[in-house]
Amino acid sequence: MTSISQSSAKEEIKRVADIVQLIGQFVQLKRAGRNFIGLCPFHAEKAPSFTVNPERQTFHCFGCKKGGDVFTFWMEYHNASFPEALRDLAERYQVTITGKGSDGANERSQSEAIFKTNDMAADYFQTALGQSEKGVEARKYLKNRSISAETASEFRIGFAPDEWDGLVDFLKRRHADLSLAVQAGLLVPKKNGGYYDRFRGRIIFPIFDLRHRIVGFGGRVLGDALPKYLNTPETAVFRKGELLYGLHASSRAIREKGRAVIVEGYMDYLALRGHGLQEAVATLGTALTPAHVRRLKGYASEVLVVFDADEAGQSAALRSLPVFSEEGLPARAVVLPEGHDPDSFVNANGLERFLELLEKACPLFDFYLEQKMQESGSEEGKIHLLKDILPILSEVGSFPMRSLYIRRLSEKLGIGEGALWSELEKISKSPSPGERRDGIKEQVSACGVDRKLGDLQLLNLVVHHPHAVRRLMACEWKILLSDRTVLEIVETVFEQYHQRGQFSNDSVMDGLKSESAREQLREVLHRPFIYSEQEVEQAVVEMEGKARRKAISASLKEFRGDINSLNELLKLKACKQRAAGEHEGSRRE
Repeated sequence: MTSISQSSAKEEIKRVADIVQLIGQFVQLKRAGRNFIGLCPFHAEKAPSFTVNPERQTFHCFGCKKGGDVFTFWMEYHNASFPEALRDLAERYQVTITGKGSDGANERSQSEAIFKTNDMAADYFQTALGQSEKGVEARKYLKNRSISAETASEFRIGFAPDEWDGLVDFLKRRHADLSLAVQAGLLVPKKNGGYYDRFRGRIIFPIFDLRHRIVGFGGRVLGDALPKYLNTPETAVFRKGELLYGLHASSRAIREKGRAVIVEGYMDYLALRGHGLQEAVATLGTALTPAHVRRLKGYASEVLVVFDADEAGQSAALRSLPVFSEEGLPARAVVLPEGHDPDSFVNANGLERFLELLEKACPLFDFYLEQKMQESGSEEGKIHLLKDILPILSEVGSFPMRSLYIRRLSEKLGIGEGALWSELEKISKSPSPGERRDGIKEQVSACGVDRKLGDLQLLNLVVHHPHAVRRLMACEWKILLSDRTVLEIVETVFEQYHQRGQFSNDSVMDGLKSESAREQLREVLHRPFIYSEQEVEQAVVEMEGKARRKAISASLKEFRGDINSLNELLKLKACKQRAAGEHEGSRRE
């Protein structure tokens, strides 16, 4: 194992890491020429614009413009600071960091302190479940729900005794900072000073992130108290709308199977896993969010969502329809028999029967439509159905997908597509602020293509063909550029070349001051070469000539009205044209 100072660790990790292998564990990548492409994990898209370049060990998304190296990806994907990313990747690639860095990386951040406090709390809950008389009823409950001791241990399931200060006293004995336990959502401050336990009289389910750290807890009450389920409140590390229970343990199986099975609760997930279904995850009592689906599409090519056959299940299916559509991830609905949830069904009927239900799963839209059609035989019922479904269809951003849904709706209801489109247009008549902004962006982008074409040609030439830099530096190259972002990049390249006789893309990236310049450089690095090696010489000659012509034109404007200066300038122009002709003739010879 390599042992180096912290100041050198970053370069050592970049040297030994394979960015394609690393990102490929979280994003489905396919080779496309010299790059790998996939759906971006940072924004919604249906066509892949996320590119990974193995030669330069960088990634870039042409959609949301996020990009960088292995550290940038780790920080963005895991919501980590640079010191956290450095330590995680050092451990992953067996690089031992010694000494204290100037960035204070050895000082425990608030997030790390919360993780440590959560871990201590999990010890308390586990001990209360397994080794105390207080946990007897909780152990009986888990046994009756077919949760084995091995499963309980693997997922660190525990029990919070029905006490106001059990965890408070435990943390005091551990000399823990109780204010951090408040920040972690474990304790609640009293009005008159002191603290009390948030979780009391509940089975406790620790919730892990993909790095197997406990970010929060879910608690299920044993008696009849409300709420039935209680989660950690939002904290610096716990964001309910982004987390899926069990994903840390199921991600590999999801990737291997190519699908994810989404259930509603902890017990549903644990029951399925106990019977051998490894590709399941559970929501934390919330509706599915774009963040949930975006995370899953890095592992799965389709999702099966398990719904109850009641009204609540139908509503949940309908609400999730635009989420899956916007993220471009196919989803099917699994319908359970009335009175069952996944936990009760698999325990009563076994895994084989549950797998049969998965095989019969139908697309989400068809599921909702079939369920509603059984209830909406009358004309009034059809109108009621339209009032429910058309607002949801208006949120589906993909026009082809929306057209497909309208066609199916027309066939099922016996209402003409034109009439349905007319009603849909009434709902969607006023574009949202976001849609207006997107339209403006597209217009501005289209108008700017021609203006920046020459800038991008020069930038592409400089970045991909460094041997051309010396000659380009010698001409009046600044006159060729109109875009400030490109100008900043080219200036940085030429400055480093002038100082060192060479440059690297990493050093140029580090030398850029604006984020827009870094985005532009990443984009050029991940795009194909404009010029082949055989075309580089001709491209340089053309740019030299263009620079001369622009310089002369600018000078003509400057000296307009000065006849003598103008005559001198015309003579200079003729000399340069003769020289250019002689150069072209000798080159052809």
